Amino acid sequence: MKADVSLELFLDSGVPVLAKHISLLKAVDETKSITKAAEFVGISYKNAWDSLDALNNRSEKPLITRAQGNKKNSGSELTEYGRKMISVYEAMLASQKVFLEKVCSNIDISTNEIANLQRMSMNLSARNQLSCEIIKIKTGAVNSDIIAKLSNGEILHAAVTVESEKNLNLKVGKKVVFIFKAPSVMLAKDENLNISAANQLKGKVIEAKIGSVSAEIVLEINDHQTITAIITKDSAMEMKIGVGDELTAVIKSSQIIIGV
Repeated sequence: MKADVSLELFLDSGVPVLAKHISLLKAVDETKSITKAAEFVGISYKNAWDSLDALNNRSEKPLITRAQGNKKNSGSELTEYGRKMISVYEAMLASQKVFLEKVCSNIDISTNEIANLQRMSMNLSARNQLSCEIIKIKTGAVNSDIIAKLSNGEILHAAVTVESEKNLNLKVGKKVVFIFKAPSVMLAKDENLNISAANQLKGKVIEAKIGSVSAEIVLEINDHQTITAIITKDSAMEMKIGVGDELTAVIKSSQIIIGV
């Protein structure tokens, strides 16, 4: 049996980087533009932006930065960390293909077994996936409060069951991913909020898409991580949200799930 292989390379935070991500990163490196990179690999700009945004959010170090500093419309370029990721990926992929050829020559692999492996893979649709490190765990009778910090030191709380805490083997110092859907993010302009929600992250609006019914707002919360919120069009218009605005994203701890 003949076979080929696609490599999953994991960032320091445990986040997988796939072949499609590497192709997109290489295209950005060549074109210095996310728009042109998307055209080069044959995907939409939104698809490219979402993929790169997710990688940057879940990486401990930024893979992409704005070219020529922070000037508007200055394009995008890879960081040294991003280029290193490409080099490491390609070197490991070449070695893995050589190894696979040897395996296939010595073992009988059926198509049914391959199909079963495909069914075992999963993808998450949640837009917000933030890499962080657990710094404290408060275990209760039923639920546990998992407290973690982002790369910029901001603190996030996630409420999970004690059973989940044990099953995921959560402990202080462990790198995890906090996952939550865009509609679960509330936005506020008032700097002096008087609410009980533990998670309140300040950020700057870098993208605001106003639709006929809803609006998609993207906040930059540190040098490479963002949060996406989906709110009603009426709320966005009432708050007069625009690029450059300083907002606070509010996320209930019960809305966050943890990936390891």
